[in-house]
Amino acid sequence: MIRLERKGPVAKLVIDNPPLNLITLQMRRELGRLVGELDGRAVRALVVTSAGGVLSAGGDVTEFLNSSPSDLLEWGKTIEMLADLPFPTIAVVKGYAFGAGFEIALSCDIRIASRNAVVGLPEVRLGMIPASGGLTRFAKILGPRALYHLLLGRRIAAEEALRLGLVDEVVDDADARAEELASELAELPPLAVKALKEAVYAAVDSPLRSGYLVERAFFGLLRYSQDFREGIHAFKEKRKPVFKGE
Repeated sequence: MIRLERKGPVAKLVIDNPPLNLITLQMRRELGRLVGELDGRAVRALVVTSAGGVLSAGGDVTEFLNSSPSDLLEWGKTIEMLADLPFPTIAVVKGYAFGAGFEIALSCDIRIASRNAVVGLPEVRLGMIPASGGLTRFAKILGPRALYHLLLGRRIAAEEALRLGLVDEVVDDADARAEELASELAELPPLAVKALKEAVYAAVDSPLRSGYLVERAFFGLLRYSQDFREGIHAFKEKRKPVFKGE
């Protein structure tokens, strides 16, 4: 199962299907439903984690042969919804994060790994390829070098994943660090955060000058927000700003 927990402006999605937290088709549907219910005005940050010491060893392959084409299309779209959220998302990568488990992590903005984490997309060894956004995101990070890891279905330990840029931090307690970051991010102005995410992802997929235009357009729009005024006034008055997403 996947459950949603809330603590103030921070939400948490927890994968809970012991012992390996395999992702079933029903869990993918549940993920899509829960993500779709998140209110961008009430939630300021999301942590994606798991019960136990494993994020997820991947999808439940026993379901694959009996799945319809529409099921297969749905699989990718539910994970893609995480990437489209307007607020910061943080994945806690611990133990195994393979296949669909790592695709979920890759769809988040920030990935915090425990020192024992091992990640990878081994689908080719089962006669398939990653198809829930993981292959594309993996290749965006590594470029053509992605083929070395994907063709071999390599298992990549935490420190190597950090060097490759597949995770952002390696720490002793990934859950605690993710919650710390989420609390910090939840205090940021929501409109500026949403604009920043859109601008960065647009820049990654655009020529240089197109990126310039996107960032300047968002800056111009933010200039008219109450959060912009609040940020400037708080800076001048040497106080902590209170952002309302307006």
